[in-house]
Amino acid sequence: MPYGWSGKILYINLSDQIFYTENTANYKEFIGGRGINQWLLFKLLNNDIDPLAPESTIILGAGPFVGTLVPGANRLSVDFKNVINKGVGSGNCGGQFAAEMKFAGYDHIVIYGQAEQPVYIYVINDRVYFRAASSLWGKNTWETENMIKQRESEQDLKTLTIGVGGEHLVKYSCLIGDRGRAVGYGGSGAVFGSKKLKAIAVRGTLPVKIYNPEGFIDKLKRFNQKIEHSAHVAMHRQGGTLLAYLSPGQDRPHGVKNMSDDFWGNEAIYDVNRERFDRYLKRRHSCFSCPVYCSGIYEVKGFKCEGVQANTLRAFGSNLDLRSPRAILQANALANLYGLDVDQTSAVISWATECFENGIINESDTGGIQLNWGNGDSLLKMIKNIAFRNGFGNTLAEGVHEASRIVGRGSDRYTVLVKKNSIMEAAMRCARAWALGVVTSTKGAGHLRGAPAIEMKNIPPEVSLKLFGLDDISDPGVYKNKAKLVTWQESYKGIIDSMGICALITMWMDTNLYTLEDVADFYRLVTGEKFSPEELMTTGERIQNIERAFNLLHAGFDRKDDIPPDKFVNIPVSDGKFKGDKINLDQWNVMLDEYYSCHNWDIKTGLPTKEILKKLGLQEIIESLQKSRLM
Repeated sequence: MPYGWSGKILYINLSDQIFYTENTANYKEFIGGRGINQWLLFKLLNNDIDPLAPESTIILGAGPFVGTLVPGANRLSVDFKNVINKGVGSGNCGGQFAAEMKFAGYDHIVIYGQAEQPVYIYVINDRVYFRAASSLWGKNTWETENMIKQRESEQDLKTLTIGVGGEHLVKYSCLIGDRGRAVGYGGSGAVFGSKKLKAIAVRGTLPVKIYNPEGFIDKLKRFNQKIEHSAHVAMHRQGGTLLAYLSPGQDRPHGVKNMSDDFWGNEAIYDVNRERFDRYLKRRHSCFSCPVYCSGIYEVKGFKCEGVQANTLRAFGSNLDLRSPRAILQANALANLYGLDVDQTSAVISWATECFENGIINESDTGGIQLNWGNGDSLLKMIKNIAFRNGFGNTLAEGVHEASRIVGRGSDRYTVLVKKNSIMEAAMRCARAWALGVVTSTKGAGHLRGAPAIEMKNIPPEVSLKLFGLDDISDPGVYKNKAKLVTWQESYKGIIDSMGICALITMWMDTNLYTLEDVADFYRLVTGEKFSPEELMTTGERIQNIERAFNLLHAGFDRKDDIPPDKFVNIPVSDGKFKGDKINLDQWNVMLDEYYSCHNWDIKTGLPTKEILKKLGLQEIIESLQKSRLM
């Protein structure tokens, strides 16, 4: 039996209700998690396949650290073809599912085909069951989990479920694990829904073995000391990422009113301060093998919700100018129950609200719903309409890009899109590396690839010089050398996702946590395999190139799709510390040139070159690009 890895990839054919396994060791150069997922996806999917076709594939992956006591090693990578833009679809969630999948004996689960009637899959060690799920169709994610546990007489099983959003193929619907762990971005819920797959449940009793237990425990003790001395960890233990976001007087940037500003103001922050959220907090909650306890369980007027984080407040708070903690929590609860990605749900409703405020749409379009800034009741109504595709919700269920095409009337002027995905982020006008990472993200408009949170962390010059070879990363307004920081972060994040570690406990947020040396040490002690820090980063670079090539082949994305939306170029920050900040497009293009050079990609097109792909051992990608006449 291998160390760290469970050793098997489980393939599940829903059409014929059969399954088989493959040895994980066949793909160890991609480590696991996101790395192996992306390589399998590249090999398995034809360029012209529809994301919701029966032949389309969705892959679950847990890295070699998952299922061990490595701190924060609980992440599940889910990879598929993006439902909105046909490029990379990729999500990552914490909780308990990934570890349970490892305990069942699987590093990855590859799902393809389409059931004739609704089903759920139950995996328990070497057994795979296909269960009828017509009675679950129409149930929310919490009800579904409860009913599966009752039917299987197993309270300890873990689930990934879809709500009615996935059933109705809402293009940004998502899988929900452990009731509040969302596989956001890309439409994973719609992929499950198109396959008539309501859920997958796992239960395992097998061990994940450690190669060097004594050395591992010693390393664990020393690393835990880093955690205990981290101010970042201490803050998140107190209030999760909400505490980092809700800081009156610190003048942090916030995405406001459909990304029209980055200044919300202390009055707004006071209205939604942590104490007001804590009125509804019942207890703090942790994912598997995590000492941080950054999540909370909230109860508010008939709703329970988990997974409330900074992006919840940005999505349902500042981006809609909604200042009611109760309404924000209710919206988050509905999104989890219906299985909707909060970022894209906010983006499409805030776009519609700006259109409503400017007279492009009216109540005859919205079914009588007043879409005004700060209107919590309208928000809750529209979330439900989206999930069930009722009325105007049917249009909004398509996402901003398609909804603006359907509405017309000049509504596209209010879209905030990159690679057809909506941007729902803070600091886009203020922080150059952050913005570059968001815009160039292979997922399309997301911060969890190359956007470095440490850019806003006041890293001392001597530290950044030692770690990145750069001495000016803490000035967010500087363009120079930020491309190097982003490319470093992309490779590093590829490794973190492939090992299965949560980004909130890594160098993404605190430069003392999970250095490359730490990752290499844990990898050697857990698996018995050796990777130098340099070899780790090369592996991360390999993953980035796979995704870049996938986007080119499947969606045609190139340099033109790495340009920020007009709002960030033309509308400056209105007030506060960053007043007047906006993106300078000329300097952006210089930074983009540097970014492509750092990757050894073609500067004119932004595409991977034959030289870099050959260096990374990706001959199959070279052949695919040549076959498609793209190289």
